[in-house]
Amino acid sequence: MRLAPWTGRAEAGRIHREALRVLAETGVRVEHAKLRARFAAGGAHEDVPAQTVRFPATAVETAIAAAPRTPFAEGAAAVGAHVLVADCRYLDPATDAEVPFDETTLARYAALARSLPRVDAIELLGVPFAPAGMPPAVAPLAERLFGWKWGLTPSGSVHDAVLCEPIMEMTRVRAAAQGLPAAEVFRATGYLISPLRLATPECEQLLRFERRGFRMHIGHLPLQGSTAPATFAGAAVLALAEQIFLFLLRRLLDPGARFGLGAAVSPVDMASGACLFGRPEQQRMNALFADLSRFYGCAAWGHTGLTDAARPSTEAGAQKAAGVLLTALACGHGSISAGLLKTDTLCSPVQLVLDDDLAAGLG
Repeated sequence: MRLAPWTGRAEAGRIHREALRVLAETGVRVEHAKLRARFAAGGAHEDVPAQTVRFPATAVETAIAAAPRTPFAEGAAAVGAHVLVADCRYLDPATDAEVPFDETTLARYAALARSLPRVDAIELLGVPFAPAGMPPAVAPLAERLFGWKWGLTPSGSVHDAVLCEPIMEMTRVRAAAQGLPAAEVFRATGYLISPLRLATPECEQLLRFERRGFRMHIGHLPLQGSTAPATFAGAAVLALAEQIFLFLLRRLLDPGARFGLGAAVSPVDMASGACLFGRPEQQRMNALFADLSRFYGCAAWGHTGLTDAARPSTEAGAQKAAGVLLTALACGHGSISAGLLKTDTLCSPVQLVLDDDLAAGLG
């Protein structure tokens, strides 16, 4: 069965119109003159003193209507699992102690993940330990080195434009060793950190990679109650406006860019600043974006499958299961963040096995 839409077409249309209003009236701060000029050449309005680009609603709707897209996935809901190791600690199954990662535990954790049948992706974001003699500034290079060495996919950290050239050189060497085109191996990712702002570092990185024929991915992670409005509707409008802008950015670099939507909005405890992945707001936002995807006729996805529990427990299982099941029923698929506890700060091999089993049971 599938989760019935709970946002009507009229409500989805209103959120769409409000997002277009944000893009047309507030616009997006794009901190690079060349990028702003390229947007302006395509019909956007450039405000040079404010470093802002505003997008007329009719032009945005025309671009969305003309874009290729994957249809919304009606039918049975699917559940999978993915693994992410970031700036995490390791929960030792022998002692139940939280200890720092080292290269040996990273290699073993990755090997365990590869052995599990429901895990479909294993990523490394940064490096969870400090290799001897490595300056922190080159962590994106270490991410690729240790990821490729131990069978994890680098998430694509860049951090500083001075690392663009060594990242591309490492990519070419890796691609040659695998007999693959460099574009298939390349991965670079940046984010809109402040709302409606593509900052100077990401602009420079994006353009440096483009000059060499590589496509950098720019995403966003709005925090409801922090970098996004605290209200549900306000956070949804901002998130949609940013996603439409990111589509327009992809289209600027690749005229054949596809249009799709995904919910990556996390609720925040405004007293502590902590992300609350055990609360229902995230799944409500995923369901809303599924309805928006139906409105646009495109595929949907939702960030889910996490827990704020500190140990493998019924709490962790319930939060992960409820989140991924609701998202899968709404979007057509959902993915458990396997092995992660304390939101995304603790990796547990025990939880990894439990999450793989949970994915099998739900999928």
